[in-house]
Amino acid sequence: MIDFTPLLGSQEDPGTQASFKIFTTKGRERWLLEDRYRLPWHLETWPRANYRAHIIYYSAILLGMLGIHLPSRRIILNISKYSIYEMYRLEFDKLSVFLGTPGINRKFVVFAKNKKGSWFIKIPISDRSNELLINEALALEDLTNDLAFASLVPRHFWVKNTLAIEDVRQSGASFAQLDNDEILRVHNLLFLRSHHTVTLKHFKTVWEHTPQNSHANKELRVLIHKTRSAAYDHIQHLNQDMTFECYQAHGDFTRWNVLRAKDGSARIIDWEMYGRRPKFFDPLHYIVSQAILVDKVSADVILEKVLKFGLIIKADLLFPIYFGLYLVHQALMYCDLYESDDDTAPQVYWQLQKWTNLFALMAPSSFNE
Repeated sequence: MIDFTPLLGSQEDPGTQASFKIFTTKGRERWLLEDRYRLPWHLETWPRANYRAHIIYYSAILLGMLGIHLPSRRIILNISKYSIYEMYRLEFDKLSVFLGTPGINRKFVVFAKNKKGSWFIKIPISDRSNELLINEALALEDLTNDLAFASLVPRHFWVKNTLAIEDVRQSGASFAQLDNDEILRVHNLLFLRSHHTVTLKHFKTVWEHTPQNSHANKELRVLIHKTRSAAYDHIQHLNQDMTFECYQAHGDFTRWNVLRAKDGSARIIDWEMYGRRPKFFDPLHYIVSQAILVDKVSADVILEKVLKFGLIIKADLLFPIYFGLYLVHQALMYCDLYESDDDTAPQVYWQLQKWTNLFALMAPSSFNE
């Protein structure tokens, strides 16, 4: 059972008893929804990154109108009168809770709606998730003051130690794929405001850590070792004296974090991972994350998609090198995170295996000057 204390307060505190639905009935607990709600508000926290997700969402809405919910189980929980959730209950008419993606970055996300609008409120449940929320708030404050970004980023405000992010769908944005021109435009806006060059030695200092090789799951431990070794091997085949262009990137520019407005322009949410990345990081992540986590295609298909994108945008000859740097950054950062995390989701295996396969497909001779 997930610890609900950061959301509901201590079960020993004075408060009110409430009946909740927990979705799903088996496996991981993903959403929490009070019984009093007829419609499946919890699915507002579920991004529609493909057609299947859209179909499930709208089907669940129709069933909810008939009073039928997706499979769930009921549980009685105490809502402390001192809890953040009790404060939300007084402020908002509709509430639901996403219990977070398993992993070291996990947090709760509350969908909250009243007559003034709707918000996604992020509740940190660890030091790591609190650091990410602070980073996101700083990024939003910085970008909101930039006229080029004011319309692309959501409004936000702090509610005690939780961060409320505007539901940009209120202004007509929806989960839909961006075209290549818009993906590149967003990248260029970020790149132009923050681009600089760094050496490969700097990258290596940031990336290289002492491996723990201590995960309790032997299969995952072996896979982490293979992925990390492939990434280090890739670095060694690069020209050690090269300098690379970097910028302050979104860091998690994905189909589920980037919505499309009616005019086709982007509306970008979830800036937790904002920070220094190699050039083209965000467009590459937009392609690769969808291919691995949603479409689940093979490594050679992913590489083909990436190289095709490079041709479409008429990228320079260094584009494949930047793809390699993207892979190295993702592989080494997440190997460190996964190694210290006991709550392993299936997508961890997909990512590690695909990254390892992609490194194998990339001939070293293609990445030397």
